[in-house]
Amino acid sequence: MKYLFHGLVLTLLLATHSPFLTHAQVSSGPGAGVGSGPGKAVGSTPGGGIALENPLGESATLTTLITAIIDIVLVFAIPIIVFFIILAGFKYVTARGNPGTIEEAHMALLYALIGGVLILGAKVLIEVLTGTIDAIRN
Repeated sequence: MKYLFHGLVLTLLLATHSPFLTHAQVSSGPGAGVGSGPGKAVGSTPGGGIALENPLGESATLTTLITAIIDIVLVFAIPIIVFFIILAGFKYVTARGNPGTIEEAHMALLYALIGGVLILGAKVLIEVLTGTIDAIRN
C-alpha cells in the first residue's frame, strides 16, 4: 500500500511539473480559431471551438486502424506460432513413448493451433465486418 501511494504521488508530481507536457492556449479575439497564424489555435473551428484532427490522415477510419494493428500483430505472431508448432513436434519426437511427455507435447500443439486460429480468425473477422459495413453503406 505504501508503494502504491508513493507511486501515485510521484506520478502526480511528474505529470504536473514535467517539461515535456505542453498546454495549448486558444486566443479569443477577432479571427481567433481561423488558420494557424500568431494568436490562433491549430485545429480550431471557425466558430472558436477546438476540433480534433485525425492523426491517421483524412481517409483513415477505425476499421483501417484495426486492420493495420492486426496486420502488424500477424507479422510477429505467425513466426511465433510456427516456432511453437515445431517445438511441439520436437517434444513428440523426444517423448520416446513416455505418456506424460506425449501429453505435454499434445497440449503444446493444441495451444499453438488454438492461438493461430484466434489470431488468423481476428483477421478474417475484421475483413468480414468491413465487407458487411461497406455493403450496407452502398
